[in-house]
This record gives sequence, structure tokens and C-alpha cells, in this order.
Amino acid sequence: MQKIELLLRNSDLTLFILRKSEEEANDLFDKLVAAINAEKRQLLKLTCDRNPKTKLAVLSNEIIAINLTEN
Repeated sequence: MQKIELLLRNSDLTLFILRKSEEEANDLFDKLVAAINAEKRQLLKLTCDRNPKTKLAVLSNEIIAINLTEN
């Protein structure tokens, strides 16, 4: 499993989601980086591969750091 952690502006909370494959995790990492770099803010809706009922929505302009690690 690959773990993608998101650090949000003005928050001590670190959010994370898991991806089964390294390829999926890298694709999501690239998508998140592109969303941060985009001029227009976006609402990103994410789900966790370990528990698909876990859902996360975050505004792209609120993400200040992304960490991708093997879990």
C-alpha cells in the first residue's frame, strides 16, 4: 500500500489516503500537484483503497504539502 498524506493550510491535521499500487499512487500525486499549481482552485474528491467508504474532499488551494510513502 502507498500512503498519500496531505497537509492543509492553518491546520494541524494531516489527512491521508491509501492506494494499492505504486502506479495509482504516483498518478494521484501528480494530479494533486497539478491541482495545486492550477490558477483556479478545485474541489478534489478522494477515496481510500483500503476502505472505499472513506471519502475526502479538499480545496486544492488549501493543500500546502503532499507526501507519498510506502505504508
